[in-house]
Amino acid sequence: MLSGRVEISIGQWFRALTHVRHFKSALQDPGCAQARKLMQIVRANERCMFGKRHHFDKISSIQDFQSLVPPACYEDLYPYLEKSMNGERKQLTSEEPFMYATTSGTTAKPKFIPITKAHLRDYTHAFQIHNYHMIQDYPDRASGRFLIVSSNDEEGQLPNGLPYGAVSGLLYRKQPPVIRKYFALPYEICKIKDVDAKYYLMLRMALPERVTAILCCNPSSLLLLADQLREHAGDLIKDVHDGTIKECYRPPAALANAFEEKLTPNPDKARALERMLSNYGRLLPKVVWPDLGVISCWKGGPMSFYLEQLLYGYGDIPVRDFGYMASEGRGTIPLTSDGAGGVAALTSHFFEFVAEEDMESNRPTFLTLEQIQLHKRYYVYFTTAAGLYRYNINDLVEVVGFYERTPVIQFVRKGLGVSSITGEKLTEEQVRVALCYAVRQLKLNEIKHFTACVQLSHPPHYCCFVELSGNLPESLRNEFLRIFDQSLQLQNPEYQDKRGTKRLGAPSFMIVPQGTYTKLRQQRVLEGAPEAQVKLPLLSCRNDFGDRIAALAESGTDKNYK
Repeated sequence: MLSGRVEISIGQWFRALTHVRHFKSALQDPGCAQARKLMQIVRANERCMFGKRHHFDKISSIQDFQSLVPPACYEDLYPYLEKSMNGERKQLTSEEPFMYATTSGTTAKPKFIPITKAHLRDYTHAFQIHNYHMIQDYPDRASGRFLIVSSNDEEGQLPNGLPYGAVSGLLYRKQPPVIRKYFALPYEICKIKDVDAKYYLMLRMALPERVTAILCCNPSSLLLLADQLREHAGDLIKDVHDGTIKECYRPPAALANAFEEKLTPNPDKARALERMLSNYGRLLPKVVWPDLGVISCWKGGPMSFYLEQLLYGYGDIPVRDFGYMASEGRGTIPLTSDGAGGVAALTSHFFEFVAEEDMESNRPTFLTLEQIQLHKRYYVYFTTAAGLYRYNINDLVEVVGFYERTPVIQFVRKGLGVSSITGEKLTEEQVRVALCYAVRQLKLNEIKHFTACVQLSHPPHYCCFVELSGNLPESLRNEFLRIFDQSLQLQNPEYQDKRGTKRLGAPSFMIVPQGTYTKLRQQRVLEGAPEAQVKLPLLSCRNDFGDRIAALAESGTDKNYK
């Protein structure tokens, strides 16, 4: 049996000779590396339906690709996806998908992203590079246990018999046993639907372990974990002592074996936890896991609000960005813990960029990786081995530096008409559908103007700013919020997941005085917007929108607002 340190050294040696060597050689000439990646994807898919219709056999350069393949959104690719999900073969790729990742589309319907073996290799390749640098920078943390938060990769089945679910669960499940033995949690924990039970079980499994690193996408998950640790301290200590799980949080019988094999009575650990509780008045992650030395989670966009709150519970330890990523693909690979940027994942996918100011023009200019500039913001288009071609993921990113000759990119926010505080990717279309449904159900003709706006509270939520033409009893306001929230959950599986896991709070209701939205329109005209083109948003991803509306309601227009 190899010792842990020898296993880690062998793993690092393997990554260095394969994934890292390939990646680092590409950094010197990103243009050439991206052209090779694109041609690899094109050549592999010449014989699929999409490849035939777009003449992949005639493509020998990036310019050919851009000339023959138009930019696409989910709706453009959906006819191919629909046929694939109903069992028709070789639609978007020559290699058949083996599952579909679920995420939220730009319409009211959820979207399904095909996952092929080639795409999974590309995705995993980026993770290997990320993990290599994490271990190089924090070698002592690799010898303990990693607490990794993941979601279920088998939520259901499509008509073609293939599963759909979360990529995080798939990546967790695909890890070899030699790697998974360093994980504090069993894979089966992602199958737990009840949030309270899931987080209780996470703590129950991890408390006896020497946790040295935590990896998760969203820092709000870490805040929830700390809240649950504080709330259930007494029950957790008893369970650790007795080698049990509190009855109301026991996993279903089909999953029980994965947990029971770790349920060894541990009186010594329980007494240590009791002393911590007595000394501090509560259990804190930084206390129960004193060797915790690094966290990897999202740091870009609105996440800085939550990162500041981690300090109390987790201590002043390094936090490395998890990388700009989505179900559609992996955008960056952070190589250090400084900032929220990562080196473009140029050996995983092919990328194109449109400057922020050019996005709404009739003929935007598409730039390749070596053409984008420092301190400029761009919308990203992915081309992947899973069959996404020139795919508008609707994300705004910024170039914050260069590593070798390759851009370092940082996520800024979701793009046009999309809000994502915790990864829910809520769209204006989804808000419109939910609003109209609630209004019809309750016959609320009193609602004159409406905006759902980000509120960075704990937990974050959406506040419904409403201008009424008459009175609306509190009972009807509460019923409106219930129906509105329910509709969003039915439309958007990621919103439903974040609500269900308490990372996203229930929406709230705020009535503004009559005439407020007229003042907002006037203010936008004073700022230079053509009056006929002023858009009163149904969804605002700016957390200061409420302050703006309040200022307008109280004192009229503010000409200096930017």
